[in-house]
Amino acid sequence: MTDALDIVADFIRQVTGIEPTSAEIADALTRYFVLNEIKDHIVMMREDAES
Repeated sequence: MTDALDIVADFIRQVTGIEPTSAEIADALTRYFVLNEIKDHIVMMREDAES
């Protein structure tokens, strides 16, 4: 999980030029759309693994 958050922070810093705060990352990751995308990705991976 820490590695994933570091990747997100690195990406935001690269595209904005400013290091994101933990609060900014937390806010972005708890939005419904993001949570739904994460859920869809995990469900897809699980379905692929069963095939």
